[in-house]
Amino acid sequence: MTEASDAGQSAGESLREAQKRLTRERLVDAAFEAFRDRGYAAVTAAHIASAAGASRATFYLHFPSKAEVVIALLERIEPTVVTAYRRLDENEELSLESVREWLDGAVAWWERDRLRFEAFEQALAIEPKVAARWFESVRRAADAMPRHLAAFTEGPERDRERLRLVTLITQMERIMYFTAVRQAPHEREQLVDVLAEQWWDVLKPA
Repeated sequence: MTEASDAGQSAGESLREAQKRLTRERLVDAAFEAFRDRGYAAVTAAHIASAAGASRATFYLHFPSKAEVVIALLERIEPTVVTAYRRLDENEELSLESVREWLDGAVAWWERDRLRFEAFEQALAIEPKVAARWFESVRRAADAMPRHLAAFTEGPERDRERLRLVTLITQMERIMYFTAVRQAPHEREQLVDVLAEQWWDVLKPA
């Protein structure tokens, strides 16, 4: 799972628009560094602006609040998350082993990016707007599995299965927070095995 961003000027984008976009990206990058180093609650708009080489006024031209910066960070990784679930759904040879392989990659991503997820978690705890946007991302991840959902009759049955996926995704993110982010003692291979069994119970053909 990787991310990519185009630092160059996009086609049809004016120089002013490009400068505005790059300033916004610098603020988001600086915010992540500040959240990582100081913790979300301790960071102010002035801290973020200073780290980005901008003024506090410039920060507020781009973001009404710190919460909006976290949402921007979340929106950066959402396509990666959605694509991962889509790839799982599109697997033509789905099996317990292939689900386990997919989960092993997901766990590795959380382990590599645990500092970013820690920033999200701190903001989730105190920012209702961030919590609402995070849950929207979970729903989008579930909706990225249309092949699985299509096996259920449209209406209440499919809605129930979508909710089942949402709860499964949420459960996995919670355990990843405690194991990958907070690094609670655990046996990694056993954790992946258990998660694979849970997911396979949902995804295996009837």
